[in-house]
Amino acid sequence: MPALNQYDYNELYPLRVIKNNKDYKLALKSLEAVFDETGGKLAEYAETLTVLIEHYESENFPMNESKGVDLLEFLMAQNDLKQKDLTGIIGTKSSVSEILSRKRPLNLQHIRALADKFNVKPATFI
Repeated sequence: MPALNQYDYNELYPLRVIKNNKDYKLALKSLEAVFDETGGKLAEYAETLTVLIEHYESENFPMNESKGVDLLEFLMAQNDLKQKDLTGIIGTKSSVSEILSRKRPLNLQHIRALADKFNVKPATFI
C-alpha cells in the first residue's frame, strides 16, 4: 500500500464490523497505512481499526491470547531485563505487572513502544 500521504482516504477500510476475508485484508492494508500515526484522527482511526481486526481474528483465528506477552517475556529473558526495566516504556509498575500477569492486554501504544525498544516489527506482538 502506498504511503499515507499519497493514499486516497476513500480507500481506507470504513469503521464497521469485519465480516469476511475480503474486508479483513482491506482492514489490514488500511491499518498498515496508518499504523505510525501518533496523533489526531488517523491515530484514533488506527486504534479503532485495531479493535475491529482483533475481534475478527478472535472469532475466525482463535489463538493463544498471550502470544504477545509470551514474546515479550522471551525478549526480556534474551536481553536480561526485569519487570522494572519496562516501567516507563509501557507504563507504570502496576501496568507492567498487569500485562505480564495477563490481566491486561497489550494495546497499540504498548506494541509501538515495545517494537521500538526491541527493534522488531510491531506485528510481532499481535
